[in-house]
Amino acid sequence: MTTPEILDLFKQATTDLLWSSESDYPFEIVTWERGIELTPTALFSKLEQPNISIETITLTALFNPVLTVEDWYEADELAQVSRYLDLLQAIDSHLSDVQVFRVGEVEIAIYIVGKTPDGDVVGLKTYVVET
Repeated sequence: MTTPEILDLFKQATTDLLWSSESDYPFEIVTWERGIELTPTALFSKLEQPNISIETITLTALFNPVLTVEDWYEADELAQVSRYLDLLQAIDSHLSDVQVFRVGEVEIAIYIVGKTPDGDVVGLKTYVVET
């Protein structure tokens, strides 16, 4: 798949999909210049807060809580889990060198970043609130 096709797939996969924490946040597509290193320093050097906290986690650690099916789940919760699984599979299938970064404290930006087969650096951004 080309980068524009992957971005379109991600847009479709995240339409009306919210990441839930203490608040619910949508996903947005993020892109960087081709060839940028997948490191916090390279990706986030232009942030307004140069000393902001940046933590790296695995894609599995990010998605495990939303992929857990509880006994009491009804159709809408099961559909939500299915959408998260589809999104995870789209990321795994179409991006290489995937990194997940948690940027900030309390209202934390979550960046899922990887490389497309075209060599572009793209991903998804959402937020979690942890008080």
